[in-house]
Amino acid sequence: MEYKDIEKANSEIKKQDIKGKLYAPVNERVLAFRKVYPTGTISTEIIDKTDVSITMKTTVEVDEKIIGTGYASEVKKGLVNSTSMIENCETSAVGRALGMCGFGVESGIASQEEVEKANELKNEYKREEIYNNVFIPEYEAIKIVKIAINDLVRKQGILLEDLKIAVKQQCWTTLDELNLMQLKMLEGQLARANNKTHMWHSLYNKNPNIKQVVPENQEVIYKSSQYMFGMKALELAKDDELKQSDIIDSYLELGTDLRKKFE
Repeated sequence: MEYKDIEKANSEIKKQDIKGKLYAPVNERVLAFRKVYPTGTISTEIIDKTDVSITMKTTVEVDEKIIGTGYASEVKKGLVNSTSMIENCETSAVGRALGMCGFGVESGIASQEEVEKANELKNEYKREEIYNNVFIPEYEAIKIVKIAINDLVRKQGILLEDLKIAVKQQCWTTLDELNLMQLKMLEGQLARANNKTHMWHSLYNKNPNIKQVVPENQEVIYKSSQYMFGMKALELAKDDELKQSDIIDSYLELGTDLRKKFE
């Protein structure tokens, strides 16, 4: 095999754009390797393992000769790694080993999965204050706002594709790339989309699958992100009744009644 064979295989790899750079997912690196070296081997081994961490090594061989190795470590933290720490570590180690062999490395040795994981870990240290000195991780706050937005999209009968186009035109970025502040602003806009004078009224009631939408110019009753933040603050206050009372009063001043129940 010649290097041009690796170049050809790399040209066929499907990459993902992450913040302006293209990264190859591990499965695409494996497919590229198999195209060039169909009888090659990819073997993994555990170097070190405890109840909360693991380190693995991947060795890539062709004709019984080692052409690349890669290491990866994971800790038992987060929703995914709490149940799949070993599998994730193995995937990362395989991706790095194949990167060392020249597969999918245009933007660096790191695979798509590694870059996404690094971004997630970075976001774990960002926090959103939902009450005085009461914080939740930013990624959790983003998830809450997205839940509220999905509810609004259904109630307003908005097509997701139409929303993506509108966001791109207004924000100069994609719906998936909106930050927390932008998502909050988007929620506020969508809550008023059924108003005839609103700039996004053209999106309203265009989804044929939604038979019953909120009538025009009527307030949309939904579980807002503000409400969910308040309920989370109450949950974190636990048995501190005084603090819970203060949280309820504070949110009432913001126009959100945490005593209201949603079906």
